[in-house]
Amino acid sequence: MPIHREMRALYPADWPQISRHVRFEQAKGCCQHCGRPHGEIVRCLPDGRWFDPLIEGWRTQTGALANSWPDIVDYSRFRYTRVILAACHRDHDPGNNAPGNLIALCQRCHLIHDRPEHRRRIRLTILQRRALGDLFLGLYIRWRDTPSTHAQALTHEARLK
Repeated sequence: MPIHREMRALYPADWPQISRHVRFEQAKGCCQHCGRPHGEIVRCLPDGRWFDPLIEGWRTQTGALANSWPDIVDYSRFRYTRVILAACHRDHDPGNNAPGNLIALCQRCHLIHDRPEHRRRIRLTILQRRALGDLFLGLYIRWRDTPSTHAQALTHEARLK
């Protein structure tokens, strides 16, 4: 996954070599959570199951063998995806490049792993915007309370007085 411009300074200069080592030497070219192979195009179902051509069977979202094949309704919703591995920080700290903190994950597993951190960052961004709005613009008013026409604006101001 690409590194955001504002985060690049937090990564070491030799990050490409570290990432390559984690993805291809440590993980041997497969996702360390679900087992999907790097660079391959695999059939995936919406619930996370995927078809492994090496064993000619389905695997679960954690890489274990699936007990049964998908039914016709599930199979009709499959899609092909190309698997790309990324080196992922377990603790979400790009400055912590200890070998035990780095793991190779496919796109799906990486997004699932980062979901709580992304939600935390979104919440902080919203709170910062609210604080700036309160500081410079006063309290927020709800969109449904804002007048949409000039006549409604005049009646809205009259109600506020």
